[in-house]
Amino acid sequence: MLYRFRTILVIRVLLLTLGIYGVLASWDDNSLLAFLSGLLALGSLVSIVYLVDQTNRDLVGFLTSIKYNDFTATSSAAHRGASFGELYDAFNLINRKFQEVRADKEANHQFLQTIVEQIEVGLLCYNEAGEVRLMNKALQRMLHKSFLLHIDSLEQVDAKLLEAIKASREGKRDLVKITVENRLLQLAVLTSELRLQDERLFLVSIKNIQNELEEQELVAWQKLIRILTHEIMNSVAPITSLSGTIDAMLEESDTPDAQTLDDVRQSVRVIQRRGEGLLAFTETYRSLTRIPPPNFREVSANQLMEQVAKLYGPKAEEQGIQLQLHQYPADVILQADPHLLEQVVINITKNALDALAEREDGVIHLHVNRNKQGQGILQVADNGPGIPAEQLEQIFVPFFTTKPTGSGIGLSLSRQIIRMHKGSIEVQSVEGEGTVVQLLF
Repeated sequence: MLYRFRTILVIRVLLLTLGIYGVLASWDDNSLLAFLSGLLALGSLVSIVYLVDQTNRDLVGFLTSIKYNDFTATSSAAHRGASFGELYDAFNLINRKFQEVRADKEANHQFLQTIVEQIEVGLLCYNEAGEVRLMNKALQRMLHKSFLLHIDSLEQVDAKLLEAIKASREGKRDLVKITVENRLLQLAVLTSELRLQDERLFLVSIKNIQNELEEQELVAWQKLIRILTHEIMNSVAPITSLSGTIDAMLEESDTPDAQTLDDVRQSVRVIQRRGEGLLAFTETYRSLTRIPPPNFREVSANQLMEQVAKLYGPKAEEQGIQLQLHQYPADVILQADPHLLEQVVINITKNALDALAEREDGVIHLHVNRNKQGQGILQVADNGPGIPAEQLEQIFVPFFTTKPTGSGIGLSLSRQIIRMHKGSIEVQSVEGEGTVVQLLF
């Protein structure tokens, strides 16, 4: 027979009262009865205390199961009364909710784990102590390494990769060449920092871009060869034609007349000019491979842009162009070669001035700023005619130019210099609205 908590408690209180009454009533007349009544009172008191503590013990057991992530236990106390039944039903409901949350968490974990293992980008996660928390299959295949316990183990694969990962900054992609199993890999390394349960973690994505680089290199060579062929043919074709003409004129007569000699002289002069032009073109091409190595030191971006503004201020004023300088509140310090970097900004500013040559309300903005990742930004923006979309992707190709007197190597040289500084150069342009050239470090 099931007894409810209140009934049991009332009975035990009555027994306790009866025991106390018996002790008091028989204390002087009957010592045995007083003793037995005392035992009854003591037993009833202990039973009441045990009964009341049962709820606390059940609650401690429930909380202990939560502590150790055991949500399988269920309990019932309907036999102890409606209120206890509701309490334990609530315990069971909490357990079921925890089970559902745990199942959802496990399903999400399996889902994310599947994604991590399926993507072709190598992923490596490690903590501040260098202990590896994650290494997906793509990275295992890439490095021919089935597991890593510590980040320093990468030195066995290639010391340059370990150095690149440790030196990598958040939000900035670094390139590193390594050799694995006699195979050359060109890797792009990008690091992100995150916190998980008060633990600082570094998530590194590693992608082999060798094939993409080879494709881009092939496209670049094809563009370069087309331009070289065009320039060389423009010079060689008239030289060949004029040479043949001179030979024909001299063969017609052993003693050429004055008119023939004058035609020969003019043809020779044209050949000379085209030859000099071809030599100048070749010398310009050679300059692409003669950039001196940067002499790095701390450079104030604000001061550098001020110097460029002072240098081109008079020319801009002469052309009726506004040259406006916008500086970051705090000085932006860059590790760079001041002369090479200044040459890049000068070249970009000169291009902006040329673009605004025929515009009456031309404005050039020189900006110094920082982005959210802390990178220094130098920016030159103009409201010129812009660059057509079909030409925008070719502006960094050597010798490609839209200016009648341009050499076409300015932006190509600039990009080489910025890459030597581990930075990047970006160009955004809208035809009819203007162009923005941005340098990031």
